[in-house]
Amino acid sequence: MVSSPRSAGRPRISVLSAEQIIDAAFDLVRTAGPSGFTMAGLARALSVQPPALYHYFAGKDEVVRAMRGRIADMIDVSGFTAGPAERSPGAFSDAVLRWAHSYREAFLSYPAGIALLATTAIDGQERSVANYEAMTVAFLGDGWPEAMIVDAIVVMESYILGSALDALAPEDIMSPGASAAGAPHFARAEGLRTRNAAERGIRTSDQAFSLGIGALLTGLRSTAGLA
Repeated sequence: MVSSPRSAGRPRISVLSAEQIIDAAFDLVRTAGPSGFTMAGLARALSVQPPALYHYFAGKDEVVRAMRGRIADMIDVSGFTAGPAERSPGAFSDAVLRWAHSYREAFLSYPAGIALLATTAIDGQERSVANYEAMTVAFLGDGWPEAMIVDAIVVMESYILGSALDALAPEDIMSPGASAAGAPHFARAEGLRTRNAAERGIRTSDQAFSLGIGALLTGLRSTAGLA
C-alpha cells in the first residue's frame, strides 16, 4: 500500500519537544550567530510554524533561559554543597577546580552558546541562580569577603570561557613552524610544552587551562587575604 504524502504545512518532526527545541536553538546559534537567533528562524529550522514553539516557550528569552539551564545542569557544584562532615583541608579549592573544569567542558559541548549565554542575564534561570547561591555560601564559609565573591566568580568565568574558545583551536596553533629559526627560544619552549602535554596524555589547551585556573584561584585567595 502506498502511503499518502505528508500534508502541506505539516511539521517534519512529528512530535516536538522542549529538548528538540533547545537542540535546534544551539544549532541555530552556531549557524546564524547570536544576532540571527530568532523564534522565526528557530521555527524554520524545525520545519514548524512559530506558534508551535510558543506551546513550550513564551518567547526567545525563555528559550535562552532553557539553553542556559542545560549548561547549568552540566556544571559540577557538588563540592560547594558538601556538609561540614564531608569537608577537608583543601576541599574548597578542589570544589572550585571541579566547577571550573566542568564549566569549561559544558561550553565545549555547546561552543556556539558562548557568545549568546555570556552576554545574557541569568534572571529567570533558576538552576544557574541556584548554582551561584551554593557557590556564594561556600565562598563565605571559606572566609572570603562578601563584597569580593561575585567579582571573583566573574573573573574565573571570564578565564573559563576564553579557555573554552582556546580549546577549539588547532593543537599546533602556537607552533612557529617555518618561522622557528627566527625565534629559537620560543620554538624550544613551545616544543617542551607540547612534549609535556603529550607525555601526560592531554591536549596543550587542557594543560594551559589547568595551570591558569590554579594560578588564578591562588591569586584571588591571596587578594582576599586567605593565602
